[in-house]
Amino acid sequence: MKKGDILNGYKILEDFKVAGGMSKISFAERGGKEYFIKEFLSPKYPTPDSPGSEKIKVQKRKACEEFEAHHRKINKLIGDRTGSGGNLVYAVAFFRNDTSYYKVNEKIDTSGMSVEEISRLPVENILIIAKSVCSSLNILHDLNIVHGDLKPDNILIKQTGEKIYTGKLIDFDDSYFSANPPKDKEAIVGTPEYYSPELATYIMDEDGEIDGTSMTLASDIFTFGIILTEYFTGTKPVFREEIPTWNAVNKGLEISFTRKLPDGIEELLRKMLSKNPSDRPDIKSIHLSLRCIKVAAPELPKSDGGLLRGKGIGIAKPKDEKAERIERVKGSLKIGKGLKSE
Repeated sequence: MKKGDILNGYKILEDFKVAGGMSKISFAERGGKEYFIKEFLSPKYPTPDSPGSEKIKVQKRKACEEFEAHHRKINKLIGDRTGSGGNLVYAVAFFRNDTSYYKVNEKIDTSGMSVEEISRLPVENILIIAKSVCSSLNILHDLNIVHGDLKPDNILIKQTGEKIYTGKLIDFDDSYFSANPPKDKEAIVGTPEYYSPELATYIMDEDGEIDGTSMTLASDIFTFGIILTEYFTGTKPVFREEIPTWNAVNKGLEISFTRKLPDGIEELLRKMLSKNPSDRPDIKSIHLSLRCIKVAAPELPKSDGGLLRGKGIGIAKPKDEKAERIERVKGSLKIGKGLKSE
């Protein structure tokens, strides 16, 4: 499809561009509104004139029907739960045109806060953001859906007021139901630096020995642990080897952080980054832990009865009228000594 083409009622605004190797993306217009549109490069629905035997075509059609049913079910569950304008940005349309599948989302402003910007905020603000993302992820996990590709780019953080932040989740193309990941491992893309240990192991299993039952909601928790580390410290967890977090945890390397963390945060992150999925807290427990963390107010310098050093704030002593009268008398006596009486 090219700029100016009409696709299922959507006018394509620019030529499609390859994104990530598994899809093409563009923008479209319909009814005066602008949309983001994605074309899946796989699977391709076989038409009667497609190459290959009829047996192969039947297999491909079955795979396509499963792909379509999966995406429609995920999208409907999210849409029914959140509605338009919620914190989970789901597709407004999913369809097949000829041999290709397409997904349409409302165009949203993706210029959210970066990890670097978040990490420079006061700790209390970072806690607010973390709790906001927890609330969004909790909606998904309540539906028993694993996001599958959590990363900062897929969590849009917006500041809507003083100490008011929202965390919107986007891109559910890699989502699946807990303990039931795609059987076609080549269809799992994700972002390697945010893989959980079990996701990496599942993808690399070429012999089909791993059935995917370990691919639960806990996989998102591990990834969220990496992201929260970035929010609080500005970097991913640090190990003595420069390897992905999932690999370091699999090897049993000690985790360290580039910044001193508030009481309770470090312990929480270490639990989220556990190798064993069953050792990780669920999203509700994480949210509760974050709510219980208190940030100590900065101590004010002690008063020396004069100015608070460096603050420019005058602190007056309590008035003592008798002492003031004595000081005035002493002052007048000193002055009097230098005067001649007439």
